[in-house]
Amino acid sequence: MNDHRSGAILVVCAANVCRSPMAELTLRQAFAAMPGFERISVASAGVSAAADQQLCRGVLAVQGDPRWRALASAHRSRRLESREVEAATLVLTASRAIRAAVVAAAPECRRRVFTLREAVWLGAGFERGVDAGAVDERGADAVDSFWAHIDGSRGLRQLPVAPPRPPWRRRPPDPLDIVDGHGARTASHRRTVRDVEESARALAALIGTRRAS
Repeated sequence: MNDHRSGAILVVCAANVCRSPMAELTLRQAFAAMPGFERISVASAGVSAAADQQLCRGVLAVQGDPRWRALASAHRSRRLESREVEAATLVLTASRAIRAAVVAAAPECRRRVFTLREAVWLGAGFERGVDAGAVDERGADAVDSFWAHIDGSRGLRQLPVAPPRPPWRRRPPDPLDIVDGHGARTASHRRTVRDVEESARALAALIGTRRAS
């Protein structure tokens, strides 16, 4: 495994204007409210992103908090580079297809790549240790431990699967994917943004869970 930055989280979608920046901002906001986790590095990128595109309005309007709006307004899309995958402890993708693209770009890092929902699912039961080190290191240690937990859970915990599809119906979305609602109807877009927010908050809560002493 290549050397990587302890505790760094990278979120990846397609265009880096909706799902991955929504997850990035949500994680950063959640960690900022958790003592010892404020310095966790969270970034985002897109496997097919055009450079320097602004964040979608749906994400910008999620909150009226001045810091949220400032960070959202400053966001510009970036295309994923393999070195970013190599540098991250945990890489979270919006879908299985994006996960496959990330692994293709950096195959030696495949053990660190999960869909966002997959990481939440496999992270059930995670508890960081009581002695997590100094305050400045606690968050990075927890991310490292969380990655080890979900990597060790692969193949041990059955992942959710889509229900059987009747022949007259459209194939249901993969339960580990967050559907790309950007550019779709308003209701679909709002559902995508909400799904990302809920999953990202659940992930932050899992990483911050501390075992009772």
